[in-house]
Amino acid sequence: MLQKVLIIAILFLAICMLSVFCIASAEVAQSSNKSQYSAKFISNLVKCKKYKEEIPMEFFGMPVTPTLVVDGWQNGKCVYSNFPKESPESKYTCYFTKAQLKEILETSKKDQSQEETYEENGIRYTADPMSILFTKYLNDGVTCKMPEDK
Repeated sequence: MLQKVLIIAILFLAICMLSVFCIASAEVAQSSNKSQYSAKFISNLVKCKKYKEEIPMEFFGMPVTPTLVVDGWQNGKCVYSNFPKESPESKYTCYFTKAQLKEILETSKKDQSQEETYEENGIRYTADPMSILFTKYLNDGVTCKMPEDK
């Protein structure tokens, strides 16, 4: 159990640090505010069309492959999952409303090199706008579900 929690924490930090949560439309990806995602992935996420992308990386000397999946619409919400390929049981899933997808798109248009701050329960997060937005979604207890929440 501790190993799973550690893997989830490492993956989350790696994703935040590398701006993997930087989601935008294809037009935004082609602008000067570049996303870490491929234009194809971004386009599919914004449209909520089924798509899968793996991003191999090394984090503190350990190979980690975040796997990002857009599962399409389910019960009126866009289903997005993220998990390390090395530990698929650590998958968390987000259920975005159309309003949240619009918020993601608007946030993606911000300059991702400008840090923002978010505070919750006495913990202060400072990161790029997309990481801050996804931190809010992960912490709201409704939008995103961690494996132990299911």
